[in-house]
Amino acid sequence: MDEQKRNIFIVDDEEPIRKVLNTHLAKEGYSVIQSSGGPSVFEMLKSNSFDLVISDIRMPEVDGIKVLDFVKESLGTVPVIMLTGLNDISIAIDVMKKGAFDFIMKPVRKEDLMNVVRKALVNRDLLVRNKELELENREYQLFLEQKVRERTKELNLKAMELQKAYGILKSMNIQFINVLAETIEAKDRHTRGHCNRMRQLCVELGTLAGLTPEELEMIEYASLLHDLGKIGINEAVLNKEGPLTEEECRHIKEHTLIGEKILNGVPLMEPVARIIVAHHENFNGTGYPRNLKGSDIPFAARIISVADLYDAMSSDRPYRKGLPLEVVMEEMRRVAGTQLDPGLVSLFIEGKVYRLE
Repeated sequence: MDEQKRNIFIVDDEEPIRKVLNTHLAKEGYSVIQSSGGPSVFEMLKSNSFDLVISDIRMPEVDGIKVLDFVKESLGTVPVIMLTGLNDISIAIDVMKKGAFDFIMKPVRKEDLMNVVRKALVNRDLLVRNKELELENREYQLFLEQKVRERTKELNLKAMELQKAYGILKSMNIQFINVLAETIEAKDRHTRGHCNRMRQLCVELGTLAGLTPEELEMIEYASLLHDLGKIGINEAVLNKEGPLTEEECRHIKEHTLIGEKILNGVPLMEPVARIIVAHHENFNGTGYPRNLKGSDIPFAARIISVADLYDAMSSDRPYRKGLPLEVVMEEMRRVAGTQLDPGLVSLFIEGKVYRLE
């Protein structure tokens, strides 16, 4: 700021001192307003804009300490220089502690006066700029907070849109997969309704086993499509009433690999392919197609194996009625640890998953 535009307020009850200060400051281009003190000094401070206040300490009615207190409280960035006599050095030090910028000894020497005034104005400019930066920073923080709120709102809306779109996509996937499941069942008249029952049993058992929503979605797809490979199996073999020959057995066992091959070419279905190819693996390693054992068998495939055996034994078939629950439970316990995962068998029975029917 240009020094000629600096306004300095002088408060002193001694007119000669005011004149000396005014003369020195005016010659340096400062604008000076004087006051002899008293109660009117506060009105003058409020009604004018000052860059610096120079005040005597000892004055009648209103002393320099009251002036200092008023300036610090009401005009925070305006520095105050105190005038003091030789006998008031201790008082001058006290007012420095109260917030005065500096003090000048009487009689006033121009060199000392101008040196302190310039330092005080530099300090004042720094304080003003600091306040401006604080205000700018607060405004910027508010701007950022507003932007964050707006962006968060946009992201929430996008998330809702994506969730809705995902729900529609999942519904379409389920519908499409149901169509595939019905196509499979149309080839095998022994398994009407099997896929949908499997879906309910596997999701319930998977929930009891602590699967995540994503894992449950995969097992939902896999349970519906676990027999997808039967599309590639000869219908005459699938619907044969009597015992199968060794060659026919080998042919039917190919359905796990056929299902895997079909799904490996479908985006996002690779995890499902890894499940369905293993749903006829036995816990003790005697299953097919790869003789996987124990924890090497995907967990979801082990769930499907439990549900598959239960549904196969408990459901009516053209050639027999469904077996009684007690018989099914006894058989499941018997093959736990050999054909089925024993932990999942216990969870299935204790959680009464079979009651879904």
